[in-house]
Amino acid sequence: MRYCTVILFFWIFSLSCLTGLPALAQQRYWVQFKDKPAPASPEGTPQTRRQLADAPVHQPYLDSLAQCGIKVTGVSKWLNAAAVTASPAQVAHLKQIAFVQDMAPISGFFRPSGRSSPTPPKLLAKGVAQLQPGPLLAAGLTGKGVKIGVIDAGFYQAPEKPGLQPLFAAGRIKAFKDFVNPAQTAPYTQRESYLDFHGTDVLLAIGGFDPDQQLLTGLAPHADYYLARTDHGGRENRVEEENFVRALEWLDSLGVRLVNSSLGYALGFDNPAENYRPRQMDGTSFIARAVQTAIEQKGMTIVVSAGNDGNNRNWQIIGTPADAPGTIAVGATGYSTWTRQGYSGIGPTFIPYLKPDVACFAKDGTSFSAPLITGLAACLLEMNPNLTSAQLTNILRRSGHLYPFGNNYLGYGVPHAGNALALAKAPTPPPLEKALVTAHGNAFTFKDPTFFSEGKGAIVLFRKSSPTLVLEQQTQPSFTRKIKLKRLPNETRTTLQKGRQVVEVEWVTP
Repeated sequence: MRYCTVILFFWIFSLSCLTGLPALAQQRYWVQFKDKPAPASPEGTPQTRRQLADAPVHQPYLDSLAQCGIKVTGVSKWLNAAAVTASPAQVAHLKQIAFVQDMAPISGFFRPSGRSSPTPPKLLAKGVAQLQPGPLLAAGLTGKGVKIGVIDAGFYQAPEKPGLQPLFAAGRIKAFKDFVNPAQTAPYTQRESYLDFHGTDVLLAIGGFDPDQQLLTGLAPHADYYLARTDHGGRENRVEEENFVRALEWLDSLGVRLVNSSLGYALGFDNPAENYRPRQMDGTSFIARAVQTAIEQKGMTIVVSAGNDGNNRNWQIIGTPADAPGTIAVGATGYSTWTRQGYSGIGPTFIPYLKPDVACFAKDGTSFSAPLITGLAACLLEMNPNLTSAQLTNILRRSGHLYPFGNNYLGYGVPHAGNALALAKAPTPPPLEKALVTAHGNAFTFKDPTFFSEGKGAIVLFRKSSPTLVLEQQTQPSFTRKIKLKRLPNETRTTLQKGRQVVEVEWVTP
């Protein structure tokens, strides 16, 4: 009955195509279908969500698009969608078709979360040091046996980098796929844009070791790597978010369960009318939905940079897909003072979950804080391969220096490798005792000597309007021995932090 209904509908749909819809001013769109007619499982039982995600897009739907002269450039089985090029008239027509649920433009170019020149190994090594990796090194954890996918802009000269030569020499680069230029035959030696080295630096921050300088620039030098180039750095080229989705599905087919991406999408599209709006950073973009599918239905752990628009008054918040709720979105801190780097993307105030999730030092962009966390995650998976994506994400959050008092500037803060390792051995630890004090009225003085004796860095204050939303961050010198607080307008919480010592002040109106 379903088959006959579809045939009749396609006949009507095909007749409408004969009206000669114009094909001018074509642009790319995601066309999401309402259903996925698929057979039952071999046992005759209803299919699971994972099986439905893996079922192919209904071919007659794709055929019907082609019959109308609409070019299909890509297909996502997870999104149950096709990437197409269509004219305005064709778009208007598609929106009236019964089996089309939604349409969204695909446009723009890669907004790099990093600088435009290679990052010095010493800066990456400082980020590794901030995570205090001693316990991992003592345990011999190097990410061995863990498959890591890297979705990025390019890996130019990667085999020539001293810090990456051991990966190539040991055969740890297991696969490479170029979704931008599939005909590319020299991915490491032919440069197509000024950002083609970006993925090279990201790879250094996940698993690099520079033998010349004896610098560990990433925590997973013995992991296996699967590289996907999905973005072209040139503004003149229309970069396709569909490549990102296709890369995720490709990595899943290879059994990859840990993925790093330092790509993000927000502003800067070729057609300004197609720029994202801040309110759209709520996990509902097509690329965020694909990432969430990978997490929830495929068991993948996705580490994403929070983005570098923190200083952009027209944006400030994280980009997509860092806004997907299940991602590990990573912000950037300073090195000696663990405040948010000004460029680091802020978590939106309008979503019901906390973003970013964690943070660590990166001087040149959150592109290089996210891969450091990916390297840490790989070591935890090496130690305990049975960790689920949810467990691993929770471990990284709980090991952050601000936990449990996370905020939308740094998430739960800088993970401590030793604490994370202990949590990975026992993913359900006893509840954490909270250091919470109460301040009555509009002024409060804090002078606990134990707090002030912790560490050498400056004291950081996060003044908040809620348990997670920061009004502003402040610092006080490391030699301070008491903090006099005057309550700000709308302030309800204040986080005090020195080193890994954290106290939460809750303001109570008399």
